[in-house]
Amino acid sequence: MIDGLEKDGSLCAMRRVVELAHRRLNGGFQNPNLFILRPGEACPASAALGWQLCEWLGREFRILALDLTLPRDQAGTAAEYFCVAIDSSQPETVRDVLKERLWPATPKTLPRATLDDVLHGRHDKTAPDFRLEEYGLFIPCRTRRHTAIRTHSFAHRPAYYRYRLALARTAGLLEPMADYLHSLFTNCPNHLFRATVFRASGVSRGRLGVEIPLTRAIDHGIITLASRSHGFREVSSRHENLQKYFLEHDSTTIACEVPVWMESWEFADYLRILKTREPLTGHIDVLRHESDGLLGVWDYKPHAAAERNAHVQVFLYALMLSLRTGLPLSAFHCGYFDEKDAYLFRPAQARLARE
Repeated sequence: MIDGLEKDGSLCAMRRVVELAHRRLNGGFQNPNLFILRPGEACPASAALGWQLCEWLGREFRILALDLTLPRDQAGTAAEYFCVAIDSSQPETVRDVLKERLWPATPKTLPRATLDDVLHGRHDKTAPDFRLEEYGLFIPCRTRRHTAIRTHSFAHRPAYYRYRLALARTAGLLEPMADYLHSLFTNCPNHLFRATVFRASGVSRGRLGVEIPLTRAIDHGIITLASRSHGFREVSSRHENLQKYFLEHDSTTIACEVPVWMESWEFADYLRILKTREPLTGHIDVLRHESDGLLGVWDYKPHAAAERNAHVQVFLYALMLSLRTGLPLSAFHCGYFDEKDAYLFRPAQARLARE
């Protein structure tokens, strides 16, 4: 399947372009990946974009620029395409270079909304959704077939994170959330995760002045699931075994290790509140459908009762998910848990501490 073609009805034409590109290469590339720029006005970038990409990609890979023209159609119009062929056995590395180079710069007009506005739902989604397919179509040298639970490994600091999504369970989600979860496989800005050491798990109560009312539960269903997962040992990591168990044995679990991020320009007082301009990143352990209709943002903590900053971490996860999807914080339910306790809160009830 060629991503992004179903929407514009150009699947047949693009297949012909891909066939033409491979004929032009004539076996000269061992692992040919293709990036085909959209013709004419369909591409939001300038006409020079193709050659800029050649310059960027050529620093790391063997490449070849191809001008491709399809035969005239019944209306007498010949379609012209600019294609960059990249010889690499690591298609995701190629995709990452494309995303980093095409990632939107900080906008000239910054949002006026503050974090307090976000907490109270007084803001609009400010960051545009990045879609690589809006610039061109990336055809990797190889693809994988997806099972009911699709998995993708992200090489993010400080380790590999295996994002898993139960594809069928996104059907009941609001469209912005479903789109976000699906788009992560191809459009996650991995360069942001590699460039920063500022992670939600490292933010303390002292650094983020937010008051969050917590409720302790000892009979929550997520505690029972965590206890039952102890006998599930497919991999060496306790965290990953728990996540796999949840996805395979709990129909309300949607995804695990969900990447989230926010950049410093996304609300006006980011620097004052977080004391840095670095982008913030994180990975949500478990995302679930909750019985109250909200989305549950959860983090597994082996010693939950001893945690002092976990609520700040999970709050930031919900905040980033809100900024990424445009959904208000009132759409989420948050918590952290182990096999004995669960600590719950509503992120929409969080308030900035008085300075």
